[in-house]
Amino acid sequence: MRKRTKHLTLIMLTVTIFALLVAACSSGTEQAPGSSDTPTANTNDNSEQTGDTEEQKADLKRFSNEPVTLKVATPWGIDYFMSRIGNHIQEKLPHITLEHIDWDGTVEKMQELYAADVVPDVLLAFTGQKPLEDLEMVYPLDEMLEAYGFDLGTLDPAAVAEIRARDAQGRLVGMPQEMGYIGLHYNKEIFDKFGVEYPRDEMTWDEVLDLAKQMTAERDGVKYRGLEFGVDAPLLQLSVTKTDPESGDVLLTKEPKFTQYMELMKKYYEIPGMIDPEATGFAEKTVAMSVNWHGFLTWFGGGSDEEAVEYQKQMDIAPLPSWPDLPQTSTIPVGIHPWAINSFSEHKEAALQFVIESVSPEYQTKLARAGTPTVLSDMAIKQQFGAELIRFEGKNIGAFTKYPLAEPPARLSYWDRYVNLDMQQFTQSDMNISEFLRKAEEESQLKIKEAMAQQK
Repeated sequence: MRKRTKHLTLIMLTVTIFALLVAACSSGTEQAPGSSDTPTANTNDNSEQTGDTEEQKADLKRFSNEPVTLKVATPWGIDYFMSRIGNHIQEKLPHITLEHIDWDGTVEKMQELYAADVVPDVLLAFTGQKPLEDLEMVYPLDEMLEAYGFDLGTLDPAAVAEIRARDAQGRLVGMPQEMGYIGLHYNKEIFDKFGVEYPRDEMTWDEVLDLAKQMTAERDGVKYRGLEFGVDAPLLQLSVTKTDPESGDVLLTKEPKFTQYMELMKKYYEIPGMIDPEATGFAEKTVAMSVNWHGFLTWFGGGSDEEAVEYQKQMDIAPLPSWPDLPQTSTIPVGIHPWAINSFSEHKEAALQFVIESVSPEYQTKLARAGTPTVLSDMAIKQQFGAELIRFEGKNIGAFTKYPLAEPPARLSYWDRYVNLDMQQFTQSDMNISEFLRKAEEESQLKIKEAMAQQK
């Protein structure tokens, strides 16, 4: 995940998305799955359309309204946590009192919490699943969600698949709280300066490189470049892991998709003038196009929204280019940090209520409008992304969600973090692609062996 410091919270730290459920009316001290006021995941009661008979609905468990205190661990701090989601949860689920726990995502910090008799019920798994596995905290959600009637079909299927890909058994080990999107940002001023047509929909990477080549040149004493990669989106579209998730074997020379990716990058770096150690970037208006995150335009342009709107008035967004054999396809899901329920929690039912409410249509609409992409499959909510952001006014925000997400690999690999495709090393050496991949594979394999030895 490539992060830019100013708007990291838009990408990494956002709050899960879950749609709600079919449920009957509350009575006594119990309520139907979901909050008291929030729309359910299925609002159509026709059993022929929902596939649920009245008897099946009657068999669903119902949440208790008994008062309970939930401990929720995040790296956000109490103020941001409450403004981000805590206040919403306590409004919609008033029987739940939230206690925020500061957690840096490490095994060591969680062990310190346990030693102090602090056991989080819900946690933001922003450092992945392995810390939870090491601490035996993984709690699969499938059975419990089914028992309470939650419809996973309300979530983007690629987001659900990404969470399942984290687990060796394909279990749902958490719920996605948001997703990141990547688009092709471009500056019309530079296109006009060089007399080049603006990016259009359904472009391939080779076509974008052709545009970039035309605008990588000097004009009026200023060096321009046609394209920069803030995110390695072409690789993310190929749905491939760099390592074998079981053995840790590095796959750079074994999987042809890495050669395919490097051939594209070689074309990019071979454009005369593209490699310039003194070059500035898209934010300085010397780059025509930038492959970057959905929040990119909120990271620069001035101290106020008004200044930024003026500075960025000729900037816009086009859909992400595609590979010829993967037309109109975005990347695999990126920027997902799920809410997980601690296997040691004594309040799993209330924890599930928290998780489900975080993906209610009402809450997800709030997030989307404020600039956090939803993980719900509801296109009406997706289309409200950034509606309250002044800097997005008049921009082609729909470009981010125009194409469906690529299916993630069947299994993600923890060991990928030890593999580095150092493009600077590639461009500064005389290695061909095969030599570069072989060298990177050997170096990465040594790092993985060292990491494995330390974990024993």
